[in-house]
Amino acid sequence: MNVRTLTASAALLFTTPVLIGAGSPMAQMRPAPVPSLRSTGTLVVQTSISGTPLTVGGNVALYHKGTLYRLDVLSLGIPGTSGDLSALAASFIGQGGVSAVYDSGSGALTAWSNANRTYYSATPANASSAPATAPSAAASPSDPLAALGSVASALHDVQSATIQLVGHAPVNGHPATNLDLQMKRQLPGKPLENYHAQLALADDLGEFPLQIVLQSTPATPSAIGGTAKLDLTSIQADNPDDAMFRTPDGYTRVNSLGALLGRGLPGS
Repeated sequence: MNVRTLTASAALLFTTPVLIGAGSPMAQMRPAPVPSLRSTGTLVVQTSISGTPLTVGGNVALYHKGTLYRLDVLSLGIPGTSGDLSALAASFIGQGGVSAVYDSGSGALTAWSNANRTYYSATPANASSAPATAPSAAASPSDPLAALGSVASALHDVQSATIQLVGHAPVNGHPATNLDLQMKRQLPGKPLENYHAQLALADDLGEFPLQIVLQSTPATPSAIGGTAKLDLTSIQADNPDDAMFRTPDGYTRVNSLGALLGRGLPGS
């Protein structure tokens, strides 16, 4: 599983509010806006490389403001292995970790390495070429037909998708709604992609995800699939500075996520 896979799935999750237009009879069911916040937790990825199972985990921090989300991977290790292997995994992200900012309004992704002082950015072709300079509230279509058109556009390459309400139960100290999502997508000229996600959404934080479990089935024998689990064990309302969502000054732009870390990455 690679960063592009996680970002594509995150994009689907972050665009779900468009399913309910402001002028629609269902507008009253729209949850409260997600507040600005900061959180910490863990990220564990289970995958297989050349037939060998591999589990990598680490500590993360997640920040949200307006349409922007920032994920910091602070540490990395391989559970159940020698200290040498975990040290090797830690060297993969380098001292200071790596950060990624996703704009749910434009679909733009920016990532940077503090150790290498490099950054990578990508914006969908149908989005504005101008990068976001400050967080802003997500716009909602006032015309229900426009909302439906936005949904159709977002799902153009999706073959099938289901969302199932699993139940309600406390998660990490918050009342939560649990959802099960499945999606099959095929981009032009590309093999079929298969995703399965399980979400726990905080009812008291505008349905912000407390836990995300994402499973990706490899589309080809050479592709990397697996399972990733994000578990935010501590979340608090906050107002992160706008500068936290911008690339630090003095960093050099690179052309791939692999180059960002100074090495090759599958699917980067």
